[in-house]
Amino acid sequence: MLKNTFKVGVVGCGRIASTFDDDPKRKYISTHIGAYKYIKNTEIIAVCDRSTKKMEECQKKWNIPRGYRNIKKMLKKEKLDILSICTPADTHYAILKEAAKSPLKAVFCEKPLAATARKAKRIVGLYKKKKIILQVDHQRRFDPLHLKIRNIIRGKNLGRAQQVNFYYTAGIENTGSHVFDLLRFLFGDVKWIEAIFSKNSSPKVSDPNIDGILKFKNGVLATFQACDVKRYSIFELNCLLQKGRIVIKDSGFSADFYVTGKNRYFSGYNQLHKTKVPFDISYKRNFMVNAVKHLIKCIRENRQSVSSGTDGLKTLCLIESALYSAEHDGKRITLG
Repeated sequence: MLKNTFKVGVVGCGRIASTFDDDPKRKYISTHIGAYKYIKNTEIIAVCDRSTKKMEECQKKWNIPRGYRNIKKMLKKEKLDILSICTPADTHYAILKEAAKSPLKAVFCEKPLAATARKAKRIVGLYKKKKIILQVDHQRRFDPLHLKIRNIIRGKNLGRAQQVNFYYTAGIENTGSHVFDLLRFLFGDVKWIEAIFSKNSSPKVSDPNIDGILKFKNGVLATFQACDVKRYSIFELNCLLQKGRIVIKDSGFSADFYVTGKNRYFSGYNQLHKTKVPFDISYKRNFMVNAVKHLIKCIRENRQSVSSGTDGLKTLCLIESALYSAEHDGKRITLG
């Protein structure tokens, strides 16, 4: 019988764990700790960070009883049900391996799942063997707007997708992780990818901007193109279907819908006419809260997350394939 309250530990006390909620422009909960605090049947009993200062500030801010600088020590001393991993990608593998030794019910890991696809594959296999639920933080999978758009695209009420393009900023690993995951979520697995380095720079040399094209196994083609985040940020998907058009814009907070109708300017042709979004989008957006609620539901129902370790692995394979293709003058990379 499952308990009513789940004990939670968080490793990493930085932005996605704690401080994004300090931004007054964010009108929704944006952190792991904020989401756990909001949900009644989770209790954060410990945090961990290499920086004593960050750890103590986080404890004080959120009223968390215990803090650690060593993840092994925290996992050994605390009886955790859920662990959130909010550290840089190159630390995920070691933490995930260590966490798998503990009797955890679930781990909620920031994206990307690991620094390399090879390491991510090992983790996915290990967590399946240990029967620990592994959820990756690709938040749009938990949002009603994106779920309803997915149903419309896959239901083919507007016909098949003719062309798809995506615009993003801030690196193929950072934002590109969300780009590839959302594309897979909407259109399925990818058959091949071709990419080149973008002329628009990324804030990090180690995480370049990349432009490219990919083909899904269902035949749909999609381009992804990077812009310079110093000019403005953008995360926008444009899907041109046979009978309409869907644009996901404003970083996923809103959408535009179009349907075909008679052309105002040329006889014998149709054109796209903007129409009302066919479902309610006035709800309060809470990506992170929805993600934690979903994780708890997965624990209670003993099932995998809609943003599973396998999904995280496939997204990481796309990132690596895009980088490899760009390094080899746009060579086409076929995925399994």
